[in-house]
Amino acid sequence: MTALESPTVETAESSTRQWCRAISGALLSALSVILTCYLLVAALLAFVVSTAADAEFVPAGVLLAAIPGWLAAFQVPLLITGAPLSALPLLPTLLCVLLVSRASRRVARRNRLRKPEQALPVVLVMSLSHAVFGMVLAIALTGTQVPVQARPWQAFCCCGLLAACAATVGLADRCGMLYQLWQYVPSGAWRAVRKGLLGTAAVIGTGAAVCGAAVLLALPRLYERSVELAGLGDAAGAVLLALLYLPNAILGCWAFVTGTGVSFGASVSTPFRTATDALPPELPVFAVVPPSGLPSWTPVVFLLPVALGVLLGHSCRNLAERSRDRQHLVLLAVLVTTLVVSVPAVLSGGRFGGEYGPLSLRPLSLAATTFAWLAVPALVTSRLVGRRDTDLVDDADLSSGSGTDAWLVEADSKTGGDPAAEDPTAEDSTAEDSTGGDPTAEDERFPDGEQAEDGGEIAESAADDPGTSSEPWVPEQREDQWQDFPRQEGELLEAEGQRERELSALSSQQSG
Repeated sequence: MTALESPTVETAESSTRQWCRAISGALLSALSVILTCYLLVAALLAFVVSTAADAEFVPAGVLLAAIPGWLAAFQVPLLITGAPLSALPLLPTLLCVLLVSRASRRVARRNRLRKPEQALPVVLVMSLSHAVFGMVLAIALTGTQVPVQARPWQAFCCCGLLAACAATVGLADRCGMLYQLWQYVPSGAWRAVRKGLLGTAAVIGTGAAVCGAAVLLALPRLYERSVELAGLGDAAGAVLLALLYLPNAILGCWAFVTGTGVSFGASVSTPFRTATDALPPELPVFAVVPPSGLPSWTPVVFLLPVALGVLLGHSCRNLAERSRDRQHLVLLAVLVTTLVVSVPAVLSGGRFGGEYGPLSLRPLSLAATTFAWLAVPALVTSRLVGRRDTDLVDDADLSSGSGTDAWLVEADSKTGGDPAAEDPTAEDSTAEDSTGGDPTAEDERFPDGEQAEDGGEIAESAADDPGTSSEPWVPEQREDQWQDFPRQEGELLEAEGQRERELSALSSQQSG
């Protein structure tokens, strides 16, 4: 059950006590997440060391080596014998973000936190606990003789910022943050954001498909690189390293599809040219880049982002009725996709330490090309497939004409086509002739003797007959009466005013 579906429960618990309970629960959850991430890193290192050919498994050494591994999972730049290592894998980072997000949501559910201000202590505790723990680990590495070091201030900032973002994402729905935004953001914009997230999923799927195709085409080279390794343990370590960098590879394949490509030092790989001189031959993952150039059909991959843009535009064809509003929402959806792709592209780049690197996905160029490849086909498709403004104008004219005719027919049915209803003097003369000034005839018309004090007659059906009432006549309102024909509004108001004046004259004559 989400925050929008759950009812608000008022409790007698004070806000101070609720904050204390939330802080204690968030602190315990943060410690559990920190310990879980550390044990997972230690387990991976233990697997690699145990399967390596010439490595000796020492539990204390594995636990010590897990410290920089935990920092790398939170995107903290490392120093290996003084050389920077900032191109870190994204798969452990995604796992840590998922754990922090789920832990924060669990704390909010247990403590019944449903308001945005109640999420603040959970976010603060999660971010500060991870930031302090990361800084302590970096300081501990500085006091040892291990070749891997980290700057304490970078560890504090990276761990705290990543944990704060993950906790906010986990609490956004539970604590009503999305509901607060929903109140101020139009519904069309929300639908555009949803389409943008679906477009992001399509981009990731396209990058994964291209990555899989590249691996299949490079299987012979991957086998040769694996044979050159010392043994089965080294091959298993290389495969594990490739899996950890799988999100980075998917983003790199999308950058290749858009035309910006990937640069690694002096090497570059684009659909038009490739150079593999600066790639490290020790890593089998770089064997997916062909060393002898790309085939002539490689530029065909440009059709993939065009197809994604067409699909995105087709899915946005019903976001708005008017073409201008629909185009604005399409641009918003494309912008959301571009932002979601560009942020991890920035994190994917960096140096590998030593003489290799730096690795760059060119995030600025990637953002520009992604926006262009998706926006142009999406705008054209939504313009061609979506509803046109001329159709809206025709429908408005048709509905306005039918509404006016219906109102006129209803007015005629009320009068019944009787000329006396249109001429008040004729109705008065007819009434005088029929009575002839005889009180007996007047009593026959009013058998109950209902007469006003001033001699005016009160009919029992006066409330049903608007022509005999002293109140101004108001036409019967219908839901579709004033819909889609604003051009006839002045004429209808003028006709209503004329009818009011006639009825007022009729009432004054009856009272006289």
